[in-house]
Amino acid sequence: MSRYDLSELRMDACGPRDIGPLIKTYHYLRRMPAGILKCFVLLESNNIIPVGGAVFSNGRIQYQGKYLDFSRLWVDDRCPTNTESKFIAYCIKNLQVAFPHFEGIVTWADPKQGHTGTLYKACNFTFDGYSRVVEKYRDLFTKRIIYQRSYVGQEGVVLLPSDEPKKRFIYYFDKRTRESRRKERGDKDNTILEVEEV
Repeated sequence: MSRYDLSELRMDACGPRDIGPLIKTYHYLRRMPAGILKCFVLLESNNIIPVGGAVFSNGRIQYQGKYLDFSRLWVDDRCPTNTESKFIAYCIKNLQVAFPHFEGIVTWADPKQGHTGTLYKACNFTFDGYSRVVEKYRDLFTKRIIYQRSYVGQEGVVLLPSDEPKKRFIYYFDKRTRESRRKERGDKDNTILEVEEV
């Protein structure tokens, strides 16, 4: 399978409909998030073929309108290894201009998907703690997974092992804040902070 040339790739803002099919097909969640504020596309071959996409939404309730949520990222594996970091840098630069009232961007690294946050650290995101551990159950009749927030004591369910917590990372738009938070946090990846994830 041929690889793409980074010099031939073009990054641009787009609408949700432009990259919705891409995210629904290739991203592991197979759906677009709610509350979308901005999308970006990575194009190849005369700006026709999408080979990547990023989606940012209005964040979760506990962010209190302070942070954008980096909801989805997918880049074709045939792109060079530094494509993702260049694409994220492009998105950040545009988001700082488009949303100056936000303090930064929050994202999560899901260990279930093999994500450790290395990419986010390379893009100057600061590690900020872990999501809380959530109980989950399997409905014995429908075989569906029921998470703690939806469980109301119904019969016919079995408790499953909890998922490993996700790592939370924040990119602060203000450079001084970014640097001070990085020094403040140091290398505390192994310190579990209870961070509510909705």
